[in-house]
Amino acid sequence: MINANNLGILNSLTELINSHYDSNNHAIASYLVKNISHLNKITVNEIMDNAYVSRSAVRRFCEKLGYSSLENLKTSFSKIIFPSDIRHRTKEDYQTNNVKLTKLIKNMLDDINSVFGVTELNQIVDKIHNHNEVILLCANNTSSTLVKFQQEMIYANKIIVVLDHKYRTSKYLKSLKPNSLLFTVSTSGKYAEVINDLINELPGDKMIITGNRNKKLASSYNDVFYISQKSFSEDYLGIYGKYGITYLFDQIFLRYVNSYH
Repeated sequence: MINANNLGILNSLTELINSHYDSNNHAIASYLVKNISHLNKITVNEIMDNAYVSRSAVRRFCEKLGYSSLENLKTSFSKIIFPSDIRHRTKEDYQTNNVKLTKLIKNMLDDINSVFGVTELNQIVDKIHNHNEVILLCANNTSSTLVKFQQEMIYANKIIVVLDHKYRTSKYLKSLKPNSLLFTVSTSGKYAEVINDLINELPGDKMIITGNRNKKLASSYNDVFYISQKSFSEDYLGIYGKYGITYLFDQIFLRYVNSYH
């Protein structure tokens, strides 16, 4: 079963590598990343022997990432969550040269432009401007793009909060007001599915950007914006999630500045 921890596991691992040098968590994360191609075969004893940590350190590491055990953590690496995982891809999948990639990105940009015109961008911009409290909800693997948007909006004198895997304990959600804007960004819809029950429980104006045209998902939001003319639940090469979200939020920022700054 997919959970929010799955969607941010790679970010969590790299964060431990980048910011916890010379710690047990750094040693374990580094070992797992170096051996990610055969992660399903790694045992607790192997980690203990090669990362020079105790069994309890491995247990605490898994719990820190939101998993009850190493086995639970290992099963989170799947084709659905990590389509770029080499274990789940064929050799042909990596024959994408610059010409093919350029074509895919161009088609994606044309697709986004076909569903996000002036009207749609203005609707989003007006919503952001008209709410004093704006909270962007996204998977941990999307948050870096939206944090850049958050930082740019500072120069437009607009404060936006970005929440990823910490949303369940967030003071922002616990004290949410009915006139707040909850803005979910979920390209494939997987993250939106995970938090759907939570969204339904929360007050506020709710808006989503997604490529998944699931009617049940859409019913949880006041406004739904589709990033593509077609419905999809997998963004196989990350074309929309990697390049499309960056492009779209650049457009939103520029529209906001032109309208309200």
